Amino acid sequence: MHRSPLCWLVVFSLSLAVSSAQNTSVGLKPMNELQGDWYKGFQGGLYPNGQNVRPRAHDSAGRAFAQLIKPLDTRGSGDLTNGKIVLLSIGMSNTTQEFSVFKQIADTDRAKNPRLAIVDGAQGGQTAAIISSPSANFWTVVDQRLTASGVTRMQVQVVWIKEADANPTQAFPTHAMTLQHELETIARIVKSLYPNVRVAYVSSRTYAGYATTSLNPEPFAHESGFSVKWMIEKQIGGDTSLAYGGSFARSPWLAWGPYLWVDGTTQRSDGLVWQATDTQSDGTHPSASGCLKVATLLLNFFKSDPTASSWFLKTPATGISAEQREIPNSIWLTQNYPNPFNGTTNFEFRISSFEFVTLRIHDVLGREVATLVNRELPPGTYHIPFTADHLPSGVYFCRLEVGKITETRSMLLLK
Repeated sequence: MHRSPLCWLVVFSLSLAVSSAQNTSVGLKPMNELQGDWYKGFQGGLYPNGQNVRPRAHDSAGRAFAQLIKPLDTRGSGDLTNGKIVLLSIGMSNTTQEFSVFKQIADTDRAKNPRLAIVDGAQGGQTAAIISSPSANFWTVVDQRLTASGVTRMQVQVVWIKEADANPTQAFPTHAMTLQHELETIARIVKSLYPNVRVAYVSSRTYAGYATTSLNPEPFAHESGFSVKWMIEKQIGGDTSLAYGGSFARSPWLAWGPYLWVDGTTQRSDGLVWQATDTQSDGTHPSASGCLKVATLLLNFFKSDPTASSWFLKTPATGISAEQREIPNSIWLTQNYPNPFNGTTNFEFRISSFEFVTLRIHDVLGREVATLVNRELPPGTYHIPFTADHLPSGVYFCRLEVGKITETRSMLLLK
């Protein structure tokens, strides 16, 4: 039977869509599960010697730098009362999509340092090859976004970098080395433009096994993690082109942010999976659930990493603050912990007077899947566990209703 060219195009497109939907795994190990193992002749792990933790000396340097991060005025002088600490994102389309969701969540988190200003500098189409030029228009747009946020270059002290190159074709390790060199140049540009920047966290791509285009499919997304690893190792090894201390500093202190790659639906050791529904129709850019996954991992990282919590959180200490020990004079709902979680997680909320309180869990379609509280309560602080053994993996929302006041927190269940 003869088919027209249009018919063949439709058949091909449908076949491609079915094929991409079935690519739930490419059979590669995440780098953080390659400890003591090798990939195409290169050692795995996020840090040197196949480790997933920062070497002690590098970690100590990062902690010391974190303690120096304080609110600055627009000229870069210390101002604990009115100054700002700017956390800036640097990257391309998926970076801005993910970071904008992170900003929404973080800016409503009561635990966040009120002097912290989160600015999304990432922009669509701005690959590592493009922005590794200091004259790229990308950096002008970042300046415009800083100005629109009421802050300046001098207040930028922390950056999150997530970059890649479009349509890579060279075999490994060539393409990964090219990206490594571009990332190193970007780190130096960051230091030159934002002289008070101290720390840069770097992440690599999410899973791209569902990709329907050549923009950045597998194994390139997976292999881009080595670009980040090698750059950080180069700094740890003392390369002066990435020096981060003293008067000759050319780069921020570099470390991994959250490692995002997972082999599709093959569950990672921490429970992370990446479903086809976590991507848009191109199988590459994140969908709403994908953005929320990355945003949640970012938020948890900044709250818990010892080089970040001291400046990210309003009260970095793990103990209960004086404000919390007092009789509640407001209403709040904390982020659940742990998050992401597998099995049971915990919520904490407080109310300031006798109120009828409901605490419910909803799925992404808005359907109620659990009711944790539904009664009148006296003023106080309440700790509520939630067990989700009966629910599938995915994004859920916890909604606290106290009179006419509502607060909502997103969470990620990974099984």
